[in-house]
Amino acid sequence: MSDPEFKLYSNVFIETNIQCVDYDAVILILYPEDLSVPLPRHIGSFIEKISKVDKHIHKAATVWNCDYVSGGRLVLSPTGKISPYHDAKVVRDAAFKGMTRALEAGAKKPLLVVQNVVNFPDGQLVCILGALEALYVPLQTRERDAPNNFLRIGFHSDEILTDRFEKTVRNALALEKSRILTRDIAGSDPERMTPANIVNYVKSSFKADSNITIKIIDDQETIAEEYPLLAAVARASSQIERHKPRVVELEYKPSDITRVTQTLLLVGKGVTYDTGGADLKISGKMAGMCRDKSGAAAVAGFLKACSILKPPHLKVKGVLCLCRNSIGEDSYVPDELLISKSGKTVRVTNTDAEGRFAMADALFKMGVLAENELNPHLYTIATLTGHARLCYGNYTAALDNHSARGTNHATALQFSGSRVGEGFEVSFIRPEDLAVNNGKCKGEDLVQVDMEAKCRHHQLAGGFLIKVGGLEDKNIKYTHLDIAGAAGTSPSEPTAVPILSLCHVHKVLI
Repeated sequence: MSDPEFKLYSNVFIETNIQCVDYDAVILILYPEDLSVPLPRHIGSFIEKISKVDKHIHKAATVWNCDYVSGGRLVLSPTGKISPYHDAKVVRDAAFKGMTRALEAGAKKPLLVVQNVVNFPDGQLVCILGALEALYVPLQTRERDAPNNFLRIGFHSDEILTDRFEKTVRNALALEKSRILTRDIAGSDPERMTPANIVNYVKSSFKADSNITIKIIDDQETIAEEYPLLAAVARASSQIERHKPRVVELEYKPSDITRVTQTLLLVGKGVTYDTGGADLKISGKMAGMCRDKSGAAAVAGFLKACSILKPPHLKVKGVLCLCRNSIGEDSYVPDELLISKSGKTVRVTNTDAEGRFAMADALFKMGVLAENELNPHLYTIATLTGHARLCYGNYTAALDNHSARGTNHATALQFSGSRVGEGFEVSFIRPEDLAVNNGKCKGEDLVQVDMEAKCRHHQLAGGFLIKVGGLEDKNIKYTHLDIAGAAGTSPSEPTAVPILSLCHVHKVLI
């Protein structure tokens, strides 16, 4: 398998000379004139001349023969007009398109000019990440011994090497390594990433990380007892060994535990394929459901970022809830009354609302654990509802419980997202979003989902998780992230959202 890693001073270099002979193309992001971003001195006059020849350079990525840059090939990638409504994503998009165009032109050793733009304080980091994202090759392609699509990557900021820029590059490489792990899990097909194969992949990915401990729960009797709602979702798939549910617990601890000031506990939905169960998905809605494991993939990716960047102030525990929602004679079906780990009875009403079941018992257990942790913050991360996508498009819905709202955490996430090119919309959980989940018949505490509800579906899903997780009356900060619209849909590669924002808001970056 080809090595997908980027290694500073091995195949990634900080370059101070855009005329260095070690590269075969130079990529430059073109910013609007009103931002007054200076052009590199070697090529400023060249760009001014060709802009008079072809105004299209400000609309699409173009390739030019230029004697003043390495390789004699200059790729110009414009941002287009930048309004007050734009955030750092506009830089990411331009870098991604520029790198993609360079690869299409045949470049194998591209050099990216990474300029510091005042409007975007983290613009250099985002620019590098956008370029690296364009270089991603899916895991199943790499496993066919496909060659890397590059030989050498260079990043140019100034004509002198600075510690600050080197730190930015190191952050970007660590984050991209984390996002590769996330994309590999989220984007691979449902057989390459069965629950069993995800376990093996995670073990392999963290084998060199001494600050990460891994616990695998694969005994089916234990899962039935400790994660009864997850076990119900997985019942039809449990006859097949590779499809049996697994729970993966990852924990990061810094070398000096006395410096920890916050504990993060993350639960990720890892439904490796969602047929809808007995409430079968129809009309082509099943295609793409291998991406229903993006939440668990993001949790693993965030732990990977922590393992590399080693934040001294954080202790992090992540749980991957892995299962497959299959169809079969042992499928769980509507009308069943199940008992969750929190002791609440839950009536099944729609087997296609399996994601909240997959995470419910792990969330309850993390809530209990949080009571004995220092400054805890709980998360659930999931491609949970189509409603979140309908409401917010390709952005993440961030929902705080009452405790997290007291610190405006979702708003802080939204701000961090704007800095690193990931979009969040703050959504509120209101009293009716909790109440709508209450049981309707005698003997049921909760319903899986109120099928009569006509609106607020992603909010009531958050309300269900609060209630089934036993968090309604606890003063523990909890944020639910519905990434159904943001995780990326085929044919696009997975976005690895929300790793960048979590790293930014929790100060993981060095």
